[in-house]
Amino acid sequence: MKGLRQHLDLAPLASVLVSRMRIVVVIPHLGLGGAERVCALLCNCWAERGHSVSAITFEAPGTKPFFGLDKRVRQHQTDALNSKSSLPARIAVNARRLWRLRSTLQALRPDVVVAFMTEASVVTVLGALGLGIPIIVTERNQPDRPGLGMFRRLARRLSYPWASAIIVQTNEIARWAKQRFRLPVYVLPNPVKLSLCKDLAPGRNERLVIGAGRLVHQKGFDLLIESFARVAEAHPNWRLVIYGEGPERTRLKGQIERHSLSDRISLAGLFTDVEAALSQADLFVLASRFEGYPNVVIEALSLGCPVIATNCPGATAEILDEGRHGLLIPPENVDALTEALNRMMSDETLRAHYAASGEGAIAHLEVAKIGHQWLEFFSALAGT
Repeated sequence: MKGLRQHLDLAPLASVLVSRMRIVVVIPHLGLGGAERVCALLCNCWAERGHSVSAITFEAPGTKPFFGLDKRVRQHQTDALNSKSSLPARIAVNARRLWRLRSTLQALRPDVVVAFMTEASVVTVLGALGLGIPIIVTERNQPDRPGLGMFRRLARRLSYPWASAIIVQTNEIARWAKQRFRLPVYVLPNPVKLSLCKDLAPGRNERLVIGAGRLVHQKGFDLLIESFARVAEAHPNWRLVIYGEGPERTRLKGQIERHSLSDRISLAGLFTDVEAALSQADLFVLASRFEGYPNVVIEALSLGCPVIATNCPGATAEILDEGRHGLLIPPENVDALTEALNRMMSDETLRAHYAASGEGAIAHLEVAKIGHQWLEFFSALAGT
């Protein structure tokens, strides 16, 4: 680990050669989600560069990944998802996870293992004890987020010190990790595909606001619906479409109906093609109460879509350079969100200004560059 940089330079590193490696990633599942999308992007990038890449999940055998995986990425599905609520059942599932994960790692003999998300990170560290394999744990969301129970916090606190390093996405989370764990902490932001193009039909009259994410309290869709309802009459040619699924669907649908806006606000369900959805947007809004590293924001920027986002805990302000590349507003503030919506929907010049600045905001996050920085890190960690 000596000499390895703790804040990696985000400049292009294509001239640096990395020897072929055996890389294993561990993630609970490869379904819909931000961490899952990043995992798929990175696995594909590494496989395309000739590395041996295996993805271990806790899914049932035969489960198809939501995001496309390169055919060279080998999947190992251990059939150990935690679907039970009782403590004895969860203990049994975690024991099965540890045993199957350890057996798979012994068979694969990787040069390095990277675990995505707290749940997988804890299990991977414990399952790999004594195997002599470098283990990298990652935090993909706000580490002290609501909903992360006492047991998981304790398991993380006890297991992470046995890892080789922690990778996080922001300097803020890096400071949190350095205060709690005596092991190297590195910052690597999420990647994005830049080979995208915006495809708005010319001369169309209807304008579209898009929100996207899991339908949960964290994402603030209730705030977005309320704010849109306040400006809807003044902007009759605008619609709001929210992509995603989750436990808040019924409550959000009721909120839309109470405002008599079912013809103007749609809950569109899961979006299998985020690029296609965002390519139709005139405006993207992130109304979250807290975030990790919101992939959908960098994807909107890559498509030249103007962004309104809350300056909530997480990486949103860093991505938007404190408001340079998007309109930042306080979190959980319906009045501020309403004002921002009205301003953006009324001013085509302002939307064009933010749309033009998007590519410059995320050029350094192109997947080939970020993927290579991960490879450099792996190589230094494994001593190859």
